[in-house]
Parts: sequence; C-alpha cells; structure tokens
Amino acid sequence: MHQISFIWSGLRTGVVAGAPFTAGVLPYGIAFGVLAGQAGLDLQAATAMSVTVFSGSAQFVALQVWSDPIPLAALLFAAFAMNARYVLYGAMLRPHLAGLSPARAYGSLFFMNDANWALLVKQGGSGRWDGAFLFGSGLIIYLSWVIGTVLGGGFGRIIAAPETFGLDFLLIAFFVTLLVGLWRGRRDVAPLVTAVAAALAVDWLAGGSWGVLAGGLLGSLVGAFRPR
Repeated sequence: MHQISFIWSGLRTGVVAGAPFTAGVLPYGIAFGVLAGQAGLDLQAATAMSVTVFSGSAQFVALQVWSDPIPLAALLFAAFAMNARYVLYGAMLRPHLAGLSPARAYGSLFFMNDANWALLVKQGGSGRWDGAFLFGSGLIIYLSWVIGTVLGGGFGRIIAAPETFGLDFLLIAFFVTLLVGLWRGRRDVAPLVTAVAAALAVDWLAGGSWGVLAGGLLGSLVGAFRPR
C-alpha cells in the first residue's frame, strides 16, 4: 500500500491537471442552469443543487423527474443509481486515504469525479499518491460547474420563450450526444432497446417520472449481465 500525502505542490499540480477539463464542464454547467430554469427551479435553487450535489448526470436526471410536489423517493433513487460507481471509486481509494485526517480525506472525496479519479489513479501508478492532488483537480472542475450553472440560470431567466431558440430540445440533444459518445457498437443495442422499451411502457402505464428510472435501471441490468 502506498502512503498518501497532502502537500501544497500536490494541490497546485492537481489544479493544473484538472484545468483542461473545465472547457467541457463549463458549457455542461451552463446547459444545466438553462434547463433548471425551464424545469421551474429559480437561480438560487439551481445553484444550491450544483454546490451541494456536484453530479452532472444525477442533476440532469433530477430535472427529468422534477415536479410539484417533489417526488423525493424518485429523486433519491435517481441520484443513487447515477452515482453508485463512486462507491467503487471510494473503496479503491480507501487504503490510500487511510493516512489522512477525516477533514482532508472526506474533503477531497467531495470533489472526486470521473476525471480526477482517473488522474489520481494514473499518478498513483507511479507511486505518488497525494490527497491534495485529488482535492485540487476536483476543486477546479467543481468551480467551473458551479459558475456554469450560475451563467446558465441567469441566461435562461431572460429568455421568455426558450423554444424560440431551440433550448427546449437541449436536454434531449444532450443525452443523444452522450449516447453517441458512449456507443461501442452492436453490444450496446440490447441495453438501449431494453431501456427505451421499458421507459415507454412504464410511462404509458404509470406516467410521471417512473419511466425514466425504469428505463435506466433495466437497461443497466441488461448491460451488466450481457455476454462478454
């Protein structure tokens, strides 16, 4: 086991390593801010969600199920389903974070995301484990996400008719683009078809937000147990 450190140079290196990712995170945050306004969240609520949740995928899914009254059970389930992978990320880092104080360990883990987790693992492969690197690389990405949300929320509030600019299609376009980026060929057909069929069926039977959750859950199960 490599003992992890927490030093200033690691923080600085982490910020530099995470900075390139802000180019993609900032517009992503802007899109969330715009869509949050369309879903009925004011700027303060949307910003508070980004500040405290810091999970783009879970927050976008939350917008899909957002309604009045708030479906708390559906929101919690969606957040857990979208973020379950972080349980594995944290378990992998547990032996290396054991030497840090709780404030440093959990403070760094709050800013953990897919990008800086991969960066830390790559750095750790050479024997250099630094909690400040995880903190710094996550912090710069976190700030760009929150700033993007504020910009998008403010921009969305001044647009009286989002459909005029095609912004009402933004969430669908985002998920289609994400799907294209993740597409790996014929192996993905079965999970995709299952997810779409389940979502449509549950939406027809129950309505509300359950179709989104059912599609994601069943599609994920088919993907997890498909032949390798």
